[in-house]
Parts: sequence; structure tokens; C-alpha cells
Amino acid sequence: MDFTNKISIASYSFHKTLEEKMIDIYGYLESLRYRYHLNAADIWNGYIKDMDIEDFKKIRRAMDERGLFLANLCCDWCHPWEDDKDLLAQNNAFAEKMLVCAEILGARTVRIDLGVRTREITDEQFDYVAGRFQMYAKRAGDCGFKIGPENHWGASRRLSVLKKLFDAVNSPHFGILLHAGNWDLDGGETADENDRIAASMAFHTHISYQLSMRAEEVLPNIYEGGYRGVWGVEHHLEINEYQGVAAQLGRIMYALSKM
Repeated sequence: MDFTNKISIASYSFHKTLEEKMIDIYGYLESLRYRYHLNAADIWNGYIKDMDIEDFKKIRRAMDERGLFLANLCCDWCHPWEDDKDLLAQNNAFAEKMLVCAEILGARTVRIDLGVRTREITDEQFDYVAGRFQMYAKRAGDCGFKIGPENHWGASRRLSVLKKLFDAVNSPHFGILLHAGNWDLDGGETADENDRIAASMAFHTHISYQLSMRAEEVLPNIYEGGYRGVWGVEHHLEINEYQGVAAQLGRIMYALSKM
């Protein structure tokens, strides 16, 4: 079975290698194509946060030369809620830069975190982030991609919050990046059931190393919930990242081959 367009590897998987200055965005693209033999890039903007438009154009050229497409652009420092208004202004400006980047790189999906650090979300916070994401979704629709938050940290790890936000934004260009299993559970919920319910809202996935060890259960569950996007490998162990990603990738490939 050909998995080249069905699986991505999040560039965050090599963040320790990045910290050690042993990889950059071009090394990631090269590894994705020629070490792991995949076509679906999944770029974390930690690799490119200090770059400008001309740099983004060079990255696009490097992707095109390797036959790669951008399944997801994963954006930190862009979240639409921040208690500090000066930081919020910086976030909004950086979000604009990342949206331009998404256009240039031809991103199919873009993740921007919610920004509410607490488990609970106030009406003021909800209304503000819903309004921002409605604006972002219109921009995404004009440019041909989907946008939304990840169940990543704070209030976004609650399924009820994401479902309410999905209904409030109410756009075909809005969805979520499903970080499988990463839920702050309310009473009676299970992580697997939340994954299945959230699957129909999801435009991209991130599967951790730990969950990849259960890939034969996890992936069919998400698929049966309605997910039809690219399956994203995201490695967090920070030890032997290249080998860890290879092991994780193998488990996901095997599970997909049986589906």
C-alpha cells in the first residue's frame, strides 16, 4: 500500500535535534522525503518563526522540488486569547504573518491554539475566540485551507468546549487538529470515545509515540468516527528522535495496512 500521501511527520518530532542546531527546515524536508519516503509535510512554525516572505518562498520551492505538499502548518505564538493585551497584539500580528506563510506554502490545514490556559472558559473568552476564528475561517476559505485549534492545552482539551466552538464558528473551513488521546476528561468520558466523537470535526491528526503502540485500535476508532485526513506522526520522547519516528511510523503504517 502507498502511504506517501496518507501519513505526515510533524517537524516538532525533531525539536530536540532542532535545539541542538542539527536540523533546520530544509533538513526536515530532506528527511521527510528521502529518509522516510513521504510526501506530506507537517511544519511546526518553531522552525520558521524568524523568517520572512522571501524565506517562505524558498521553502515552497524546496517543497516543490521534492514533490511535497503541506498537510498542516502548526502555529504557536498565534493564539487568539491572551490575558496580557500587549501580548495579544503581538499574537494577532504574528498570526497574520503565519496566514501569509500558509498561503505561500500551500497549506491544506492550519492549527492555531485557543489560548485559554484554564480548564474553564468564560463567556467573554469564548465569544472573542469564536469571533477571531470566524474571521480566520473566512480567510482560510478564500485561500483554500482549513483552520482551527488543537486539543492541546487549557480549555481546548475539553471536548465540550471544542464542540461548542465548532458550532459557533459554523464554517466549512473551520475544524480541529485532533491530538489523539490528549483530553481533559469530563465525567463519564473516555479518551478513545472523545477521539471518535471529535473525528468528524478533525482536519488533521497528531498521533503520539505512546498511542502509536495501540495504533491498531486507535486509528480504526478515529476513522470510524469520520476522519479522512492525513495521519500525523508526532514524536515527543526527545531520545533518538530519528529512530523513534521510524518506529512510530512503522506502527502507524502497519495499522493502516490492516484497515
